[in-house]
Amino acid sequence: MADIGNSLEKAFDFVWGRFLDRLDGLSDDEYFWEPVPDCWSVRQDAAGRWRIEGDGGGPTGEPAPDPPPITTIAWRIGHIGATFIGFGDRLFADGKITVDDVEFASSATGARAYLDGAYRDWRAGIGGIDEQRWWSPIGPAFGLYAKDSTVDLALHVFDEIVHHGAEVGVLRDLYRRRSELGNL
Repeated sequence: MADIGNSLEKAFDFVWGRFLDRLDGLSDDEYFWEPVPDCWSVRQDAAGRWRIEGDGGGPTGEPAPDPPPITTIAWRIGHIGATFIGFGDRLFADGKITVDDVEFASSATGARAYLDGAYRDWRAGIGGIDEQRWWSPIGPAFGLYAKDSTVDLALHVFDEIVHHGAEVGVLRDLYRRRSELGNL
């Protein structure tokens, strides 16, 4: 039987590398670009701290807007990093980190460092999982998903990178041709 952990680690590393390649040359203007009004982004609050709007897509206790807002590259990068941080904390640590504890990046350069740290910690965590734990329930820290396996959680996190990373790529493509968008 193949080692699921090794297969997932290779898949994560491949997708992660592809995503980081798509971030090469990202500018601050592009990072914060809002293609339509009322986007969710990462913004500085009155105290000077950078916060992600909509709790980064996590549970807020409030109903999500319908339809949900378009999000900036800054928001999507914030969400990807927060996914690693939040799920990693619940899976590998004490599960006490909240969105208020996360230091979101205030620039494109800072975004790369934010992502590098979040991924490094996630990757170290999954690299230490043995075969039995991959198939074990993830536990009460995951609420309704407590009975799901670590594989299920890892595949969810993998999906977050793939789909939000692809969205970042599309936003970058649109940003480069933004002067043409009004001609549709």
